[in-house]
Amino acid sequence: MRIIDFVSEGIISTDRYLNVVDHNEAIVKLFKVSFQRSVKITDVISFSKIDAALQSALKDSVFTEQLPVYFGTTKIECKVTTFKDDEIVVWIFENLNTVKMLESAKADFVSAVSHEFMTPLGIIEGFLTMIKDPEMDEKMKADRIERAMAQLKRLEKLVDQLLSLSELEMKSYVPHFSLVNIYQMTEDARAEMDYRCKAKHINVILDVPENLFVYTDGMALYRITTNLLSNAIKYSHPDSDVKISVVEDEDSIKLSVQDNGIGIKAEEIPRIFERFYRASNSSETSAKGMGLGLALVKHLSNIINAKIEVESRYTMGSTFTVVIPKNQRKKQNGDE
Repeated sequence: MRIIDFVSEGIISTDRYLNVVDHNEAIVKLFKVSFQRSVKITDVISFSKIDAALQSALKDSVFTEQLPVYFGTTKIECKVTTFKDDEIVVWIFENLNTVKMLESAKADFVSAVSHEFMTPLGIIEGFLTMIKDPEMDEKMKADRIERAMAQLKRLEKLVDQLLSLSELEMKSYVPHFSLVNIYQMTEDARAEMDYRCKAKHINVILDVPENLFVYTDGMALYRITTNLLSNAIKYSHPDSDVKISVVEDEDSIKLSVQDNGIGIKAEEIPRIFERFYRASNSSETSAKGMGLGLALVKHLSNIINAKIEVESRYTMGSTFTVVIPKNQRKKQNGDE
């Protein structure tokens, strides 16, 4: 491999007559151009100041400008840099559309995180201000302290989700596979969500075989289950049921979390696993969140080689199913 093949910008080298003498892989992958039948750079690339850029380079000056560049018929806003290296003219193309998208994504991320943090912080500040009132009775103070602690727990969950998602996206999470008792795992998940169920009078029904084991990463599957169960409770109507069921077939074990809540519009289902995405009807409930739970579910499912299936009817409820392959023990051991 050459050094230019490790550079993220697209690079083309030509002679003084614009004949292509070399190029890197990035120019092909990022800008979708082909040099199989190309002799000159102008066969695949054109922009209004190409002659000015060439003349500048031939005079041993560096040409740098932001302008639209046509790669075939595709128009892309680029930062174009041209200079001469011995007798070779080097053309560098940086896709500014990608840079702008990254900057926009960063701005959206900061905005979303700031918004989600400011709400509980503002509530906590308000409660602490109330508690400083010397005329407040002890029962009222205890209530305000408890509600402030609930907001602190919400902040802790947000931080935990952000750190977990970052770890998964950076591929630094190392899975640990072992035999997991599905019934015990779902019981533990139900117990963790018990306080939320009581707040909305929701009954979580388990339809899970008691002696069923699956070879997987137990912590990852537990987090998938608790996130799906948390969502089901969050978007269910008060005084309703949520069901966790597990079925086994020849190739897989399928764990489903079913609710009878507000459901998801069909056109929104492809986006629900995106970070920060919340369905348009999520405002119809008092549910709060950053839209990170299902993004975590997606990444954790990839970690354990599972698939996520979604069935939902708008206003009628949703079912999320984790399909876990049964042959993972052989794969982990390197068997065919």
